[in-house]
Amino acid sequence: MPSNARAATVFVAVVALLIALPFVGGDYYIYLFALVFINVILAASLRPSLTCGQLNIGHSAFMCIGAYTSALLAKNLGVPFEVSLLCGALLAAVVGLAIGYPSLRLRGVYFAMVTVAFVEAIRLIASIWVPLTRGNAGLSVPKPSLLGMSLATRTSQYYLALVLMLIVLVILYKLERSRLGLVWKSIGMAENLAQSLGVDIANHKLLAFTLGCFFAGVAGAFYAHFIRFLFPPEFGFLLATNILVYNFVGGRGHFAGPVVGAVFLSLLSEPFRGSPYETIFFSIVMLLTILFLPGGLITLPGKLAGLRRWRPTSGTYAPPASA
Repeated sequence: MPSNARAATVFVAVVALLIALPFVGGDYYIYLFALVFINVILAASLRPSLTCGQLNIGHSAFMCIGAYTSALLAKNLGVPFEVSLLCGALLAAVVGLAIGYPSLRLRGVYFAMVTVAFVEAIRLIASIWVPLTRGNAGLSVPKPSLLGMSLATRTSQYYLALVLMLIVLVILYKLERSRLGLVWKSIGMAENLAQSLGVDIANHKLLAFTLGCFFAGVAGAFYAHFIRFLFPPEFGFLLATNILVYNFVGGRGHFAGPVVGAVFLSLLSEPFRGSPYETIFFSIVMLLTILFLPGGLITLPGKLAGLRRWRPTSGTYAPPASA
């Protein structure tokens, strides 16, 4: 079976299982997998920046912007969920454009330092702007709705999260397979060579960064209405590094890498969520991946297949006959 057909078959099978999950799993699994879908959106939305060679450690800040924008519009102004989600994503993209325009001219660790500083700046703004965000006291958020109908049950919210994740993944996949995606890859692989061929490096990096900010805002907006309570420390440096780790553990060499990393780490780290052991767990997994699977978890099936092909050959080896 061709690799594309095999991938399509796997994708359809996984989607079918996710659709059937609420019928076989309890509320806990519905809640858990909805959070996994949010993490998948975050991980996949960071991929365009990483493809261009940008070490972005500030993705949680744009999730925070999307979350608080959508929550405040829905809570204070009664804006419908669909509109508030779009507004949160657009504001995250606009802020990303404003931050990215001057900072994307920096390279390597200098750009990473700017994104880290921005994460802390957004977290502090959300903490000290008490009249608007209620600061560390927390902000309550209304339930999501769709076409005027409130999605009061976890099952309905789960399906909304699933649809949002699939839409985001399809859009990002189509972009990566397009001419634009090839330009992003060329910039990440050989920026100077791409520039010598007439590629506008700055604008393409800015587009990748802004697009990622938009989808991070989508994830944040849905997260706000799903959790229904926002607390500024949730969007700090730890979340930003986790999103980055999803990509490296899953594998940056394939579009499915961030998806695999987000699902794997989200599920396995669930017992440690909210505790200091969560950071230890992520650190150990990252270290083991670097040592044994530098290409990420996405390369594991290929390595196992290589071992299966190697064993019969080694078993039939015969020494040359002596003269």
